[in-house]
Amino acid sequence: MRRNHSLLDLLLELQALDRVPRSGYALRGVAQGESVSEHSFHLTFLAWALAAEEPDLDRTRVMELALVHDLAEVRTGDLPRTAAHYLPEGAKATAERAAAGDLLAPLGDGATALVDEYQGRETTEARFVATCDKLQLLIKASVYERWGARGMEEFWHRFDEFPDGGFASISRLLAELKTRRRS
Repeated sequence: MRRNHSLLDLLLELQALDRVPRSGYALRGVAQGESVSEHSFHLTFLAWALAAEEPDLDRTRVMELALVHDLAEVRTGDLPRTAAHYLPEGAKATAERAAAGDLLAPLGDGATALVDEYQGRETTEARFVATCDKLQLLIKASVYERWGARGMEEFWHRFDEFPDGGFASISRLLAELKTRRRS
């Protein structure tokens, strides 16, 4: 693939995120599961809403990180977690970083710095968005279960010891989600 040279190139290419399926759901037989674009919208909204309850967070930075967190998947696809077993250590992150650099080139180094920040999880905002990303997965799995999908149990087992990152807003929403799921 080539580097995007203009904002229009970037914007036209990003339209394809609507057609990139979230692989975890596809592998579990969910017909017409959410796309990466849908996931990104839901994550961004979730992070925006919860960040309002976390006074130490830079809410604008949270939004920026949420917006870019999966953009590279327009070029790499949504590699399932299980694929990491078959790839060399760090290969997925390296590929996504390279794809993001080419994709976001028209926006300058600041855009790729956001991707690096998200991947590095060194800032509170990056850790918050990463935790919201996992929470959004559980919210969507819950919706699919209510719609009759099978195979979502695996997501819940993996998150029995969900790392809330010490964010009270995430802990509260996760507890409410688990309570509703049990009832």
